[in-house]
Amino acid sequence: MKRIFTRISVLAGICLLAINVAFAQNITVKGRVTDGGDKTTIPSVSVLVKGTQNGTQTDASGAYSISAPANATLVFQYLGYTAQEIPVNNRTTINVELASSSQQLEQVVVVGYGTQRKIDVTGSVATVKGDDISKQASSNAVSALQGKVAGVSITNNGAPGSSPQITIRGTGTIYGNTGILYVVDGVWYDDISFINPSDIESVSILKDASSQSIYGIRAANGVMLVTTKRGKTGEPTITYNGSAGFRAVTNQVEMANATEYATIINELSASNGANPLFANPSSYGTGTNWYNQAFRNAFQTTHQVSVNGGSEKTTYNFSLGYNNEDGIVKTQNWKRYTAKLSNDFQVLKPLKIGYTVSGTSINSKDIDGGIFRQLYAAGPVVPVYYADGSYGDANDFSLGGGNNFNPQVTLDYYNQQSKNYRINGNVYAELTFLKNFTFRTSAGGDFGQNEVRGYTPLFSATQGQRTTQSTLRINRNETRNWILENTLTYKNTFGDHSITVLAGTTAQRRKSYFVNATAFDVPNSSDGDLYLSLGTAATRTVVDGGSLSTSNSYFGRVNYSYKDKYLLNATLRGDAASQFYGGGDLWGYFPAIGAGWVISNEDFMKDQKVFNYLKLKGSWGKVGNAGVPVNPTTLTVSQGGNFVAFYNGVGYTGANVNSLVPSFLNWERTTGTDIGIEARFLDNRLSIETGVYNKKTEQAIFEIPILTSIGTA
Repeated sequence: MKRIFTRISVLAGICLLAINVAFAQNITVKGRVTDGGDKTTIPSVSVLVKGTQNGTQTDASGAYSISAPANATLVFQYLGYTAQEIPVNNRTTINVELASSSQQLEQVVVVGYGTQRKIDVTGSVATVKGDDISKQASSNAVSALQGKVAGVSITNNGAPGSSPQITIRGTGTIYGNTGILYVVDGVWYDDISFINPSDIESVSILKDASSQSIYGIRAANGVMLVTTKRGKTGEPTITYNGSAGFRAVTNQVEMANATEYATIINELSASNGANPLFANPSSYGTGTNWYNQAFRNAFQTTHQVSVNGGSEKTTYNFSLGYNNEDGIVKTQNWKRYTAKLSNDFQVLKPLKIGYTVSGTSINSKDIDGGIFRQLYAAGPVVPVYYADGSYGDANDFSLGGGNNFNPQVTLDYYNQQSKNYRINGNVYAELTFLKNFTFRTSAGGDFGQNEVRGYTPLFSATQGQRTTQSTLRINRNETRNWILENTLTYKNTFGDHSITVLAGTTAQRRKSYFVNATAFDVPNSSDGDLYLSLGTAATRTVVDGGSLSTSNSYFGRVNYSYKDKYLLNATLRGDAASQFYGGGDLWGYFPAIGAGWVISNEDFMKDQKVFNYLKLKGSWGKVGNAGVPVNPTTLTVSQGGNFVAFYNGVGYTGANVNSLVPSFLNWERTTGTDIGIEARFLDNRLSIETGVYNKKTEQAIFEIPILTSIGTA
């Protein structure tokens, strides 16, 4: 499948303009640029007059000469060093010392419940910037990560708007939920299809057990931390991003044409001692190419506009998004509308509060999952339509078996639409006190409703594709998830020591509800309004149900660094899950430890010229999986007409045990060990991160069928 798209990016600033006009005579500025560390000269440094195209470079001895206005500002830039801006101020000689860039080492990465300098991370954490995600012509942020992170596998089924399957260092469990945990601005989610990729600031993927263990209860399959864009101080800025293009099937399977197909069928008949089915195979010509009949170049378009700005006291970010994607199969379509608003308020110097709220509406027109098999099996000798306008019928050609389908009938009569509405967000308050302490409390919620409505009318298209009554199916699901978290962080640097201590609690409540209803003999409506009440009363069926799960958690983490050489961190999380209440190990505890050695900061490495940065790191940890059925240790029974006993001529309905349940259930645990090396070479131009890991899941939970002969059903 290929994608062709054109990206339009427009940045408009709305601000007050102050224009100062000054007339200044150009002067010649000379100087030399040296390394701030070893004082050696640096050749090929870019020297630019800020705001102009006027520039030069330093020569082999680090010297430069440039003509510039007396009140100009010179910008000195060189790869591997921190850029400097220096006002001229009528000076004719300006010597500059550039500091070696520590951007990669000082880079702040998002980890569980906070941030860390890249140099302090002892686990395996991969970070992708939001700009790298929004550049991709994808409606799903996960799809945009394809090929960007080692150890992460992303599989998409190709349907428009579909949520891809992602695995981090392999599958963490076999039974139950195998999806990873998404944490968006502190709120836990099972998927992030509601997020517009252009709203993302950064993504951090926690790949090893030591970095995942802080999310113990849901971390067995991996964790992805998503930080969305927030307001920044400054005049309002409007940003628009848009793309348009199409997807098409490439390397399409080459199928036999009608003449070739008829010839093969005749040869097959002859080998079985039967008469030829087709008298003159060449008379059928090329026939029907069913792939071309059903496939198309699928148009897709994306639009997103955002407003960002604020003052020192208040910042804001507001965005609207729209996606429209056609499927490669005709009749398939997917549309999404998104809206997001975030505000941050500096109420007092030590107190900051804020919130984020987003809403999503998704509408899709679906296709029959069996259409691809029909396209593959349909004979090219069968026309789409006969001359009289009726559908071509494979039965008229005695092809038999699974070839008795006209795919065009499926496209025309399969009518299923899905609607999804979702609103989510969080609110927080952050208080800094006693200089080194920060307390943060937050509450988040995720509320969604999904409805799938399918209607099959009364029709007769071919001998194998007809109905005797119309059918209306409505499946509706609702989810309501809450999360409340409190954290206290102590952070201090004294002498050569740096320490960060985190302690926190989490409480979650997840509730879901479903109702599946069916009615027959529902008349087709020209205005598209179809209701179960229009069907025959005796044929209506309704099945509903739901589930509720809760959890409470306590966690803590300590990060320690000595001279930026020796790193140590330890994590412990305890989770209590309602799934294990009454018959299992209610509490699960998940420890982790990590250590690192920044070898390049040692004295014996100062004279070497190979490594700009070299770190050896290792970690070990445990994570858990609570993705088991609700109340798995509860014995359930059922009643029915099959369990009847008679006493004194009176029948009594009996009960039957549905299944055998364990008297005690342990948590499924995954243990991971990770050893890695980080290195940078060639003045920080080349970086390498490599490692080995071992991942082992124990006490796995399986659902095993039980023979009815032992008294269950």
